[in-house]
Amino acid sequence: MGPRRRAGLRGGLEATRRWRAADLGGPRTGALLLHADLDGAALLGARVRSMLGLVRILVTGATGFIGAHFVQRALAAGHSVVGLVRSEGPANAALCERLRGLGADLRRGDLLDEESLRSAAAGAECVCHFAAAFKETAPEELFERVNVQGTINLANAAGRQGVRRFVLCGTAGIYGQRVPGLVDESSRVQPYNSYERTKVAAEQALRERAAALGLETVILRPVAVYGPGDDRLLKLFRSAEKGRFPVFGAAEGRRHMIFVTDLADAFLRACTVPAAAGQELIVGGPRAVPLREMLEILAALSNRRSVGPRLPLKPMLVLAAVVEDVCGWLRVQPPIYRRRMDFYLQDVAFDCSRAKAVLGWEPKVDLREGLGATLEAMRAAGGAGAPG
Repeated sequence: MGPRRRAGLRGGLEATRRWRAADLGGPRTGALLLHADLDGAALLGARVRSMLGLVRILVTGATGFIGAHFVQRALAAGHSVVGLVRSEGPANAALCERLRGLGADLRRGDLLDEESLRSAAAGAECVCHFAAAFKETAPEELFERVNVQGTINLANAAGRQGVRRFVLCGTAGIYGQRVPGLVDESSRVQPYNSYERTKVAAEQALRERAAALGLETVILRPVAVYGPGDDRLLKLFRSAEKGRFPVFGAAEGRRHMIFVTDLADAFLRACTVPAAAGQELIVGGPRAVPLREMLEILAALSNRRSVGPRLPLKPMLVLAAVVEDVCGWLRVQPPIYRRRMDFYLQDVAFDCSRAKAVLGWEPKVDLREGLGATLEAMRAAGGAGAPG
């Protein structure tokens, strides 16, 4: 080892001693490591990062709901993050600036652009793949291209660049919408919609290619995710706060949800825990609750007796099906459709004990605390949540 490299290593280890002695937490940890001087930055070489349990992670969907929270957690823990973003426009410019300020290396790329994936994967030790087509009204072929072919392209790029571990974000929705008892990893897979079907196909495609590409794989299947920055449930929160969210039917179906920071922590463990290699794990919050209880908590947090009027369910199911079919024939976006009504039909709870044991992880945020934090973030942002 030459004098310059020895000096760099000494500088890096000294920076680490200062960091640990100060016992810094949160974003300051990542900032110290990521903004060290040139000699100290030698610490982030693969060998020394490994000694400290730190890795370089390529994150797809880095400005998405889950991805942005994960990037922040990873940087706060001292890991190095390359974030792949499809575009930087007015909608995510502030978030991109914030993540860069924390130390993320954000790059433009696309799951269907193999060259951008190869470039982003260079030097990474782990890939954490969140990007996906999710929107209910997206055409079938888009789900197939993005969720299946995009995963194949990313796995190929990771393998060619010598990435060690590939962590895939799946979905617990693949086990079905209405399932008695507790669902675990041995339960029958019964995907209901295009998103879930293509997520199953993406998992299978990854399994088939992993060995040849030299990849360790970890598949996490989250239950419904919520928290600050979630645009998908924003309409529910807005309507509930105003007492205008319609409750169709008895609302007794069980809902199992997970707060986004708990999920980000589970994914971070999946990137680093040796025993996670080859595992497929369901990750969920502390407990499932009836939809009625979830809406009652929302009402209480909004200082209301209820979130909205109670209405019969069956007529709305018929109406949603008719509207979706007619709008499909007319080639226009339907205002209501079958998948939206699934919200009232779901009845499933999950056993997450395997994830807890393998990852050494435990969800910390209960539903009342998490819904309160989500509402607070929504109010602070003037109606739209923000990761934080």
